[in-house]
Amino acid sequence: MIRRGYLDFGNGQLHYRYCGKESAPLLLMLHQTPSSSAMYLRLMPMLSENFFVVAVDTPGFGGSDPLAGDVTIEAFAAAIYQAVSAAFDQPALVFGHHTGAAIAVQLAYDQPEFVRALALSGPTLLTEAQKRALPSAARAFPIDDSGSHWQNMWQRLRGKDPEADLSLSVRETLLAFTCGDYYEASYRAVVEQDVVLQMAAINCPALVCAGGRDLLNSAVAPSVELLPQGRSAALPAEAGTYVCDRHPEAVADVLRQFFLEVAQTG
Repeated sequence: MIRRGYLDFGNGQLHYRYCGKESAPLLLMLHQTPSSSAMYLRLMPMLSENFFVVAVDTPGFGGSDPLAGDVTIEAFAAAIYQAVSAAFDQPALVFGHHTGAAIAVQLAYDQPEFVRALALSGPTLLTEAQKRALPSAARAFPIDDSGSHWQNMWQRLRGKDPEADLSLSVRETLLAFTCGDYYEASYRAVVEQDVVLQMAAINCPALVCAGGRDLLNSAVAPSVELLPQGRSAALPAEAGTYVCDRHPEAVADVLRQFFLEVAQTG
């Protein structure tokens, strides 16, 4: 069973989902923008036999309160670290997808004693063209009486994977409106992060992967080269940005093998 709760950070609360035995190795899961920990609902039970799985809503997303100050990847990581480390007295195996991968890198860079190992799906080692385009891809739509903003947001989120279940697109569209300005702000934060410097300084085991249709698939190989203990793994060729929703078995297999190896070697 997946349960839910809240953890404190600063002046706010972090909403999270969890399953498995708390005595097992802690596996922290970080979501993409503009989603929430709901994107891991299918994946979490598949890993709960081996890990204590904790999936948080990034501040300002899902059920979590926003940050008190500026929106940066560093601030996201600091809030999550404060909340999770205070509640669970053990280091973490950390998995992040897209924006969650950016936060995972920041966590490993800032808190090396906390992050035992790192797995990144769709790493945010962006090209200059991607950096220029990313914030505008999350720009808010003006609200009007006709409701055109709903249609525009639906088309944006549906366009990420037109073959996904309609319920998935509905969830993501609602979450995009729920996070408000944090949609665009988080993308700007990703662009501003010095991920090259951070990856090169991370010394824990690191696994990098992406679906074959993921727009960040091209960042896998250069990320592995940057990470001192980097390695890659394959995800389905037909998988895109919703790989954790649509191919949870494949993601679970990759994560289980990697993180169990880390846990067993200490």
